[in-house]
Amino acid sequence: RRASFPATNPAQQRVAWRIFEHSTKLPPPMPSTRSNCCLAACLALLSPQSTIADLGAALRRSSSVHVPAALPADAPLSGTFVIPLERVKARSDDAKGASFYVGKVSVGHPAQPLQVLFDTSSGQVILPHRACKNTACLEHRSFSPWASSTAMDVNFNGTEVQAGHRLAEGLVTRDGAVVTYMQSDLGEGEVTAVLVRDSVCMESAGQSTSRACVDLAVLAATKMDDAPFRAMPNDGIVGLGLANLAVSPMSSFVARLLEGSRNILPQFGIRFGAESGEIHFGGHDSSRLMSPLRWFPVDHPEDGYWQVAIKAVYVGSNIVDNCERGCHGIVDTGASRLGVQAGNLPKLEAALTKSLVVMGQQCQGADLKFDLGDMVLTLQASDYTGEDCSPELGSLALEEPAFKGVYAFGETVLRRYYAAFDWEQRRLGFAPLVATEERNTLVATAVLV
Repeated sequence: RRASFPATNPAQQRVAWRIFEHSTKLPPPMPSTRSNCCLAACLALLSPQSTIADLGAALRRSSSVHVPAALPADAPLSGTFVIPLERVKARSDDAKGASFYVGKVSVGHPAQPLQVLFDTSSGQVILPHRACKNTACLEHRSFSPWASSTAMDVNFNGTEVQAGHRLAEGLVTRDGAVVTYMQSDLGEGEVTAVLVRDSVCMESAGQSTSRACVDLAVLAATKMDDAPFRAMPNDGIVGLGLANLAVSPMSSFVARLLEGSRNILPQFGIRFGAESGEIHFGGHDSSRLMSPLRWFPVDHPEDGYWQVAIKAVYVGSNIVDNCERGCHGIVDTGASRLGVQAGNLPKLEAALTKSLVVMGQQCQGADLKFDLGDMVLTLQASDYTGEDCSPELGSLALEEPAFKGVYAFGETVLRRYYAAFDWEQRRLGFAPLVATEERNTLVATAVLV
């Protein structure tokens, strides 16, 4: 059986997938040794060739094959939940200063800690599978289903891959996916993955530490291309996109998180600072905002992206994109630079460069403005330039002339504006951030807005 789910709008479809079936043949368990980076050889999922198995995992697997699977833990939100983020540079010297805001999650039982990028332009959780042998996987921490007592191999409709077996073994047929991931700073690459159901847990920072867990079907990657994943400092990706962007209803992180939660706003918000940031689930922190949130409807929510319509783009008082054919800004927490569709990039870059001048030790130039109608998002020269006082823009390689006017609002925008995401009403909210020093203690105050 082969099924295809093409993007509704390829100009915006940063993550695409196709579903296929493949055979899995697990060899007899054999002992292995662990390397210095705490990774061990394990079982290959995508081909019948034998590889060395992890003995401890194999023993656990064989002893529980016929035992009914324990359901993953589910601890939904009961109040506002704040996840601290840390700004980390990309691992490659060719990344030209790209950085990512990463946080911590744990997967399975006992917990397997991983560092992840919370990505508003992705639809699902992607983690390196213990079986993955690519360099991009081996240089990061991975998730081992065999080391978790609650992991279950599932198909995209949620059914067990092998009836009566928590984890599939022998020659079986199962659903898999190939996900194309486009990163405006590091390039584009593919992930080949299978679906594994387990708990994904987060810890909140504040006066007291709390925990929230989601029963989720994650995409466990058995193959990852070098670009862009090898240079990314995070082990995995937690997609915060709308449900239509996920490969399966069980794979939508925010939908699954909110399903069992009570007495909270069905919203989340994101703030980036100079070296750290926060994600707020279930409410927002009013002390971070200079003014109330201004809300806008999500443009084409069926595409799965958190995107807003743009009326026009200005450099100073001059229009550089009148958006006659339509423009939209996609909030992309996985992008360091402002993303600009390739066809619009030369004109915007030239207009910004012409206005820039170094005065003393400061880079000064025209403001870059995105007119949303009821609000204008304004970036100063210090926001969109690098150390050499030149514009830092990322190229979005999207087909033209069919698609035009795509901008990615990443770190450049989110360090000046707080972004709020209304899951229930499909709205995006923005408010300018208070320019204060980084605080060591994160206190979340829920605000009904």
